[in-house]
Amino acid sequence: MLSTPTTPWFKVSQLEVLVTRACDPSLLEPNYALHLEVADYINTKKANTPREASMLIARFANHRNPHISVLALSLIDTLVQTCGYPFHLQISTKEFLNELVRRFPERPPPFPGPVMSRILDLIHGWKEGICAESRWRDDLGNIRDMHRLLTFKGYRFRDLPRQPDLSDSMNIKSADELEMEDREAQSAKLQELIRRGTPRDLAAAQELMKALAGANPDAKPDYRSQALTELSKLEAKVVLLNEMLDNVDTSRREKFASGDVYDQVANILESARPKLQKWISDAETDDPESLDIFLQMNDQINIVLDRFEAFKKGDYVTSSNPIPAELAGTSTRNELSLIDFDDSAPSHTSSSGASSHPVDELADLF
Repeated sequence: MLSTPTTPWFKVSQLEVLVTRACDPSLLEPNYALHLEVADYINTKKANTPREASMLIARFANHRNPHISVLALSLIDTLVQTCGYPFHLQISTKEFLNELVRRFPERPPPFPGPVMSRILDLIHGWKEGICAESRWRDDLGNIRDMHRLLTFKGYRFRDLPRQPDLSDSMNIKSADELEMEDREAQSAKLQELIRRGTPRDLAAAQELMKALAGANPDAKPDYRSQALTELSKLEAKVVLLNEMLDNVDTSRREKFASGDVYDQVANILESARPKLQKWISDAETDDPESLDIFLQMNDQINIVLDRFEAFKKGDYVTSSNPIPAELAGTSTRNELSLIDFDDSAPSHTSSSGASSHPVDELADLF
């Protein structure tokens, strides 16, 4: 077994065993099954495990064998995608980032090697990804600072082609899930603040412990409103797909290519439907107030997906009648605006007005 950089072989921990297996030089390419074993271990153990894993892998990334370094960097990339905020917080520490770029020369070489290029790609990806999109991006400022420092020193980051990751839009969360996610993030941050131990960090840790204990109920976020906001993003996809179907040129028997953006939007709605149906089951007993919203959203998803399936089959007659007879008396505007945070009644709009929105608004939704 490949020995770890800091621990004798007879005192290795389970984490070191898993990381060492994932970075074994006998592997011809990254073994993602081993990566997921490491991720599961980190997500299960929690506590200080994300920090131990990140620092251990960073040392492997500076191994003399470049193949081991590439395997370690691939493992880091997988853990960033699967371990969430606790691991994001650790890769944004100065200790980790300094260790990651420890072998970078003061002046960049004209042709960086594969390891250096991979590290630059990772830092650039984090800066453009989690530092811009994470709910806790304010805690990841060191990544942006490292990106800025490397740029100042003359290092260049490749503009990698970024495919639109539509899967994020379907990951809707209930109020309970949002609260649990927040508490896990706060616990991870508390662990890091206590580890640092500076007076400022300890003061912040004390305030965080009060928040976790519920000492100030008025400061607690309104998770129900946040969940409805998440649901409104799904509603936007329903509106988008309806508008696209309204603007199809039936005279030319227009069809959609498999895998195009419209097919992806339909897949988002299809994937979100089981979760929404689970919410409906739970809301019948736990949250009757939200039940009507969930039911109407589920109906709208079913209607637009039925239209899309009819278009794919070339059945333009069925797809041109999106509103079932039992819902024909309902205003189209009300159907497409299920989530209303205003107490005032929505204005009535004709069906022709609701379907006349330009498809060019697609760019504003992505």
